[in-house]
Amino acid sequence: MREKLHSILVPALLLVLVLTSCERRELWVYTDEFRQVELFTDWSQCDSRPDGMTAWFMSESLDGRNRRITTAEVEHTWLNLPRGRFTGVIFDWSPAEYANQEFSGMTRPDSALVRVRPASVQPEPDNDLYGSLAVPSDVHIPLVDSTGMHLLCVTPDPMCADTLKHIEIITGVEGDLIPWDTREEYEASLVTQTFYCQPKPITWDLRILIHVKGVQFMHSIQGTVAGLAEGMWLGSLEHTTSTCLHPLDKWQVQFLTDSTSVLMTTIHTFGLPNKIQTRAEDDFDLSSLRLNIRILLRDEETVLYYHFDVESKNVTIFEDQLVARVEIPIEVVLPYVDAKGSAGFDATVTPWEPGGSASVDI
Repeated sequence: MREKLHSILVPALLLVLVLTSCERRELWVYTDEFRQVELFTDWSQCDSRPDGMTAWFMSESLDGRNRRITTAEVEHTWLNLPRGRFTGVIFDWSPAEYANQEFSGMTRPDSALVRVRPASVQPEPDNDLYGSLAVPSDVHIPLVDSTGMHLLCVTPDPMCADTLKHIEIITGVEGDLIPWDTREEYEASLVTQTFYCQPKPITWDLRILIHVKGVQFMHSIQGTVAGLAEGMWLGSLEHTTSTCLHPLDKWQVQFLTDSTSVLMTTIHTFGLPNKIQTRAEDDFDLSSLRLNIRILLRDEETVLYYHFDVESKNVTIFEDQLVARVEIPIEVVLPYVDAKGSAGFDATVTPWEPGGSASVDI
């Protein structure tokens, strides 16, 4: 009897195992291939049409859902967006192609940020260019532990951007997956939505002009500017309240007369802190901007420092060129010194002691 029962139960159990082992899990597919949102981009406000762009959409529910696409289809492209409300940031090129700025917080509209990178090599201590004398008392710029000087940053690459705020995606799913056997039904249910954007430059050029007498006595010039915005919040296109210290290099000399010249340099900038990006001249209040200049004379020993606190009246805006020009209204007079290696016999010349410093409010 026992053997007969065993002979019946074993095949039954084997049949159950075979049937249950053949059960298949439901297959799911990503919705990436179903693109129901088209984006038209107008680059006419930028200097040129880029060869690539990035569209970055972040959920306004702050749940971290986002979609990013970098594409060469810069005038019209298709996007896959899940159902919900989003803020979209569209900018030229890809984040990796910007050598001088970095992107962070790109999973949420309220934290999406682009900002300048710190200089890879921080300068040796120089209080007039990088220390307390270089930064207004009401401007906060971090200090470098190893030198005690303020952190020096590079200047940003030119950049164009636009935002699409509060767009509502009405079809699709909230997640990334749909069942395989519903894909055709899902695709048929999608509704095409069309959006338009027009990126504009979010970086301007700051052009600085200093009138100088005795430029022939100059050997070299270095400078910094303190008080410009560190970056921009991409979700709102507002400048950061945090500021930075930029180097001023690549100076040029324009000779006006035999005795008077103009020293000029231009840098890219994100503008002033905590200002909404516009082209209106009234938005340029440079009351916390300080220019710091170090001039080494031709004897290669005499060093002169100058500090200029800038006011709006000294700034001219060229909207069509995206340029803000700062022209120092006083004339810097450089003293006569002998060139390095010359005999230097001149009884009428009073020797100039190195290390002079001048602070000028204008």
